[in-house]
Amino acid sequence: MNDEKEFAVSSNGDQWLLTKDPATEQVIVVHRGNPSSGGHETRLPAEVFLNQRPRGPEQEALLAVLSEKDGQAPNPECLTSKTHSLNLAEEYMRLGGRRRANVDDNIISTRRWEDEPAEAEAFWAENIAPLDAGQRQQVVLHLPSTSDT
Repeated sequence: MNDEKEFAVSSNGDQWLLTKDPATEQVIVVHRGNPSSGGHETRLPAEVFLNQRPRGPEQEALLAVLSEKDGQAPNPECLTSKTHSLNLAEEYMRLGGRRRANVDDNIISTRRWEDEPAEAEAFWAENIAPLDAGQRQQVVLHLPSTSDT
């Protein structure tokens, strides 16, 4: 990925950068941890980054940068059209799916707190479980987080 634009820096040295995936043209947010904490890097689609809760100053900074580009307040949902991963996550949740995203040190997994409806379980087994690990992680990032419960 080329042409990274820094849009936020925390007091401890973490950086947030905006870039575009050349293969998919998807807008990506790169978070680089400060060197003393290991300098780990996380990449998320901008729409996922903007929808994370609780909202932090880095999300506000991204919204400000995006509004500079076109002179008007951006609509986060319009950054990209709905992705296949978002559509899958929404359908799973519509069917009553209860899995939650668990993101810890860049390790992305799901956690099931309760039994879920048979329709949601079947949808997961048929449409999400067969995806490769990267595609499955993209779906999981659209699910509610374990930190929200």
